[in-house]
Amino acid sequence: ERGDGAAIARHPRFRIFAAMNPATDVGKRDLPAALKHRFTELYAGECEGREDLALLVSGGLSTVPAAPVAAVVDFYLAARADAVTTLLDSADQKPQYSLRTLSRAMEYVR
Repeated sequence: ERGDGAAIARHPRFRIFAAMNPATDVGKRDLPAALKHRFTELYAGECEGREDLALLVSGGLSTVPAAPVAAVVDFYLAARADAVTTLLDSADQKPQYSLRTLSRAMEYVR
């Protein structure tokens, strides 16, 4: 902590990977610029394709016999569409449905 320790030589093939959700949710903040600039930043958008979602759902419900994968994907896509146009939560805000929401729903089913 004081900076008076001995340095350890880094192996030439040493790599470090990090992952972070965007700081858009309550209580999340961006990384300090000095730390953030040491990484290469890649943005992975939300998965919205029916085939991709079906792969995720079939994997997430792999322990559920005769899991209704197509019905779950249809409901998820319909809920996302309705959230933009008509749905409101108890605070009169548009609900946010994401892969995290879908994943948590599948955890409940398992």
